[in-house]
Amino acid sequence: MQDHHPGLEQERARRAAAERSLHESEQRLRRIFDHSNDAILVIDPAADRILEANARAADMLGYDADELIARVTISAVHPQEMTRLRAFAGHVMARGSGWTNELSCTCKDGRRLPSEISASVVSFDGRDCIIAVVRDVTKRKAAEEALRRSEERFRAFVENAGDGFFAVDADGCIRDVNSRACDILGYRRDELVGRNVLDIDAGLTPEAFGALLGELQLDRSQLLESRHRRKDGSVFPSEVSICAYGDPRRPNYIALLRDVSRRKEAEAAIARLAEMGEFAAMIIHQVRNPLATIDLCLEHFARPDLDARTRKRLDLARGESVRLAQLLDEVLDYAGRMTLALAPCAIDELIRGLVPALTALPALAGRDLRVRTGLPGVRVQADADKLGQAVTNMVANAAEAVATGEAVELRTGGTAAAPRIEVQNGGEPIPPDVLARIGQPLFSTKGRGNGLGVAYTRRVAAAHHWDFTLTSTAAEGTVARLRL
Repeated sequence: MQDHHPGLEQERARRAAAERSLHESEQRLRRIFDHSNDAILVIDPAADRILEANARAADMLGYDADELIARVTISAVHPQEMTRLRAFAGHVMARGSGWTNELSCTCKDGRRLPSEISASVVSFDGRDCIIAVVRDVTKRKAAEEALRRSEERFRAFVENAGDGFFAVDADGCIRDVNSRACDILGYRRDELVGRNVLDIDAGLTPEAFGALLGELQLDRSQLLESRHRRKDGSVFPSEVSICAYGDPRRPNYIALLRDVSRRKEAEAAIARLAEMGEFAAMIIHQVRNPLATIDLCLEHFARPDLDARTRKRLDLARGESVRLAQLLDEVLDYAGRMTLALAPCAIDELIRGLVPALTALPALAGRDLRVRTGLPGVRVQADADKLGQAVTNMVANAAEAVATGEAVELRTGGTAAAPRIEVQNGGEPIPPDVLARIGQPLFSTKGRGNGLGVAYTRRVAAAHHWDFTLTSTAAEGTVARLRL
């Protein structure tokens, strides 16, 4: 017996150490179980019972810990999902473990929490049960839904944008496009995706494209003009806004493509109009000199002893010469460059200063000019000379439209924020189809008119970014309105 005593003592020591180790391990597992951020439940699917649960499970479901184990069934936690839960439990029992994100947990107050469940088989009180680790993914699901909605909004924005959208990788390969890009270039989406941008950009060489990408700064767009090639081979002028994003060492790119064919055509038309304006000005200057000579000659022949028939013909020629000189001046005003000398301009003071010159207009002979000012102290940024000429044209046109003895009213009104100048005359209303054409050069309702007066007024308004309108009704008469 004495000989075996040391062996027994060693065995007892080893057993005691193993029991201490097991106890410590159980304590560690209990602490993990009790303090886990996820809910942990031991369940018996066959008995529809919760056998064990940690504090997080009780807190997540809204029960007291004792209440959860003593009174709550599994079917109460998954009332609408028992078919799926039984299928999941069967899968776990058969394979030893499983995972799902297709189940939700119903709380005591009726709220349903979307959940991720990781489960495995565990022996509990001598029978096979399931230990389930349940994570509430409500916030993550909300974030995923917000991201999904954000992506849908972005996709809707991209798909309905007026410009072509291209997502391009670091090698210049097109990864995504919107429908507008397909419309502009004449390709289907599947035909564009996978192509290199150099296949469609006729204005870039590989060397120029590489240099462009090297110049781009991350998250800062750059605008450039180029030429793009459609599927049918035709080429059109384009404007591209391109931006790099992502990894600075190997960024991706977003490019917005705009077809600027119409804008280029408009710019060319404007340039041609400018050339025509300069040409018209040159012709007018060339015509003025011989016209002045003709006028001097006509004046020389105007002797007192001319017979009536000759004098009538001479007066007619001199009148036509004066009318031609006036027409040349109006064409020059209309065709010339509209350069503004802007300065603060007191509207009422300008109108009162124009009255003497207005009353001397030939068109106002025998007509009554009535002036009403209603903007004391109101000033606008304007070219006073051009505004004065525009108002003069408005008054002259109104006077020419009424008979002798009738009135023309010139008035100012509105507010300091929205001032206006109006000229009103009576007479028959202008038919809508005719009214729409007034202001077109060389169109006039008057036999000897040329339409340049209203056209010039419109140009002055447009140059100042003002609004000029012309209305005509039987009740109000005809009103030319300049909103400053």
